[in-house]
Amino acid sequence: MISFTSKQRYYFCSSPMDMRKDIDPLSEVVRSQMGLDPFLDESVFIFMSKTLRTMKILYRGRRRFELIKIRLDDEKFFLPIFDEKRSCYKICWSDFVALTEGVQVTKMMIKEDAA
Repeated sequence: MISFTSKQRYYFCSSPMDMRKDIDPLSEVVRSQMGLDPFLDESVFIFMSKTLRTMKILYRGRRRFELIKIRLDDEKFFLPIFDEKRSCYKICWSDFVALTEGVQVTKMMIKEDAA
C-alpha cells in the first residue's frame, strides 16, 4: 500500500494523458516527455486526463511500481501553475494532497525549494 509523504518527490506531467495507459507506457512518458528517470525511488508521477476528471498516479517504491487511478464524479481537478524554467511541473507534498482531494486553490506560488 502506498503512503504518500513529504519526503517523496512529486512530478506532474504537463500534457493531457490517455488514461488507457498502464505502468510501462506511463514510464516511457516519464522518460521521453518529462525527461526524468522513472526508476527513481520514492518518485510520484501524476498524469491528468484532458477532461481534468481523471488522474493516474505512478509511484516508484522499493523494487516496484504502483499505479492509482482517481476519477471525480462531478468536479474537476485543478492544474498546478506552470513554471517556464522546467520541462515538467514539480510540486510539493501539500500541493499533491490538495490536488488529489480535488481542492480548488485560488492562489498558488512556486517555491524555490521545490526545484
